[in-house]
Amino acid sequence: MDIERDLFQERHIGPSAEDQAAMLATLGYESLDAFIDAVVPADIRLREPLRIPAAKSEQEALEELRLLAAQNQVFRSYLGMGYHDCVTPTVIQRNVLDNPGWYTAYTPYQAEIAQGRLEALLNFQTMVSDLTGLEIANASLLDEGPLNNELAWPGRASFDETCRL
Repeated sequence: MDIERDLFQERHIGPSAEDQAAMLATLGYESLDAFIDAVVPADIRLREPLRIPAAKSEQEALEELRLLAAQNQVFRSYLGMGYHDCVTPTVIQRNVLDNPGWYTAYTPYQAEIAQGRLEALLNFQTMVSDLTGLEIANASLLDEGPLNNELAWPGRASFDETCRL
């Protein structure tokens, strides 16, 4: 690969100088500066150049990112370690949390976790509809925190304060 010729800006698909001139002519301006002067109010224009470093090639930027990433320290991840100070009934642990059918795709060609999350939301909506007798139910499309709040809410309404989900 020829580093001198492999520039990001040359691979970027943008309007050519001829295209820019044609667009400006259609709008009735002779240059991009004249167009900007006409449409951007003078009191918000920055008249001096920005104080930014010179541009780098893609390879230089990637090398700088590699050096920066090499400074990272790897610590123990606590993601997915469960919820603090919770008592989860065994039936929920075994049939929901330990059941990969809730968080994996059920079709072999779609191996992404999103399919399992959508299925979990559908199962939750179906459960709420069955429990309440309502024709429709809603489920959060946000992350696991709000979804778990919604899952725990029916339990709070039916148990006394000594029981925790």
